[in-house]
Amino acid sequence: MIYTVNGTITKDEMKATLSHEHFKWENDETYGIQLYFDKKYDDEKIEETLDKLLPVLQKLYDSGCRTIVEASPPIGGQDLKLLKKLSSASKINIIPCTGHNLTKYVYRIHNENFAEQLAEQWIKDFEFGLDTIDGVTIKPGHLKLLLDRGKLSDVDREMLRAAIMTNKKTGLPIHCHILESALAEEVMDLLEKEGADFGKFLWAHTIKDKNDAVIKRALRLGIWLGIDMIKTDAYEYNMNFIKEGIKCGFENRILLSQDYDFFEEVTDNGANHPCAAFFTDFIPYCINSGISSDVLERIISKNPAEFYDF
Repeated sequence: MIYTVNGTITKDEMKATLSHEHFKWENDETYGIQLYFDKKYDDEKIEETLDKLLPVLQKLYDSGCRTIVEASPPIGGQDLKLLKKLSSASKINIIPCTGHNLTKYVYRIHNENFAEQLAEQWIKDFEFGLDTIDGVTIKPGHLKLLLDRGKLSDVDREMLRAAIMTNKKTGLPIHCHILESALAEEVMDLLEKEGADFGKFLWAHTIKDKNDAVIKRALRLGIWLGIDMIKTDAYEYNMNFIKEGIKCGFENRILLSQDYDFFEEVTDNGANHPCAAFFTDFIPYCINSGISSDVLERIISKNPAEFYDF
């Protein structure tokens, strides 16, 4: 089963999926923490945001999208009440997350048993739900981490350990933001040391710093590759990697998305926002470039259903 803001769905119900998007990244970190810990929602803000975002989701639905994975962890202001309203009104499944929910500076003064305590919190998020809204206990469908650039820091190492503990206890897939290949190598070293389930680990932004040797290692381990920055100015680069994946036989380990902040895009561009361009422009571009529509359908429907399924 797959966990959404409106309850569980089956793999067959997931269909065409964007595997890494942001509905609205909350720059007010205090409000984001309040949403997560206190379950306090600003109904006026929610209605204003709903009015802006619902047309975006309706356009996505009309373009073929059926599921969206929210990649904003609680510290980014994941608003479950907003997501539930959007999902109900648009008929698009929305998969929420738990994950990075504390400023990393906390580690400096509370580093003793940090990973164990953090894992305990994330396990509670899954077992008891992130919140109960309109009678629905909303469980996270994945665990989102954002790792800093450079060498793997002590706090990021402990957060990764906490994520691995959580996955072993609950099965929650780990969705991990990694922007540099050298860092990805360190992460894989840790995953191997901790006996992680590679089949439930997604390396988000895999080709931001593309390194063939590191990608091959990830594939040997069974890690999933997030090709999730498919912006309107990067079609050729992303399409070529998908072609390479098909040629080398690892198209069944790829997840695709755009990594847009929907609220930001519609605020800046109005009705001309690019949030549905993946379906209206990129998929036709790939087909015209020689990629089979059947293969693309499997990548955007079957692959995410496999990764996010418990």
